[in-house]
Amino acid sequence: MKRLQIMIEEELDEALALQARREKTSKAALIRRFVAAELEPAPSLEDDPLWSFVASASDAEPVDDIDDFLYGPTARP
Repeated sequence: MKRLQIMIEEELDEALALQARREKTSKAALIRRFVAAELEPAPSLEDDPLWSFVASASDAEPVDDIDDFLYGPTARP
């Protein structure tokens, strides 16, 4: 779990406190439940279509001069 600090209006904080007391839970637990009900979890990195491009570069050999590699050899003085 990750710590997150938020700012909310005092009226919402009071409503959260009241609801938390009714349910015998914490305000943080209520907020987590409310957020989870509204948001879908982020997809895992491996499910991202761009991940295959990153994985394909893992076999690449390091290069001494990235400019030569990308643009071809250049004349040097």
